[in-house]
Amino acid sequence: MTADDVHDILDKIAPEDLPKTVLVLKHGAAVTIDQLARRESDYLVIRGRENGTSDEGRGLFVPYEEVLYVKVDRVIRVEELKRMYGERVVVPDSPTDEKKKEKAEVATATTPTPSAPMDPAAIAKQNLLARIRAAKSAAGAGN
Repeated sequence: MTADDVHDILDKIAPEDLPKTVLVLKHGAAVTIDQLARRESDYLVIRGRENGTSDEGRGLFVPYEEVLYVKVDRVIRVEELKRMYGERVVVPDSPTDEKKKEKAEVATATTPTPSAPMDPAAIAKQNLLARIRAAKSAAGAGN
């Protein structure tokens, strides 16, 4: 990546997400950013830690040319990504009552009804009774 690429991406990331931002480097190492200290022409100066270590708050000088990609280490919805790039996101209306009923009917039709109790004690009791019956029938078959 170039310096401009890294600057562009870091500018799009919300300040509250910066401590969740990871720079993955070409040789496989990764650096989690705590704070940006400086943006130099050839490298980035950050306070952070190398992934895989517990050494927090270290000063790191990361050359832009070594950055393979940048990731935000949390779940992000597509709408959030689009907003980062200035796209206007329209959230679809909530489903109508008819659609909710249809979904409920489909869920009810496809959900199997349990034939046996789901209580662990009841399941253990059924298993024990089945083993006793099997042992009795095996003992009766041997005569």
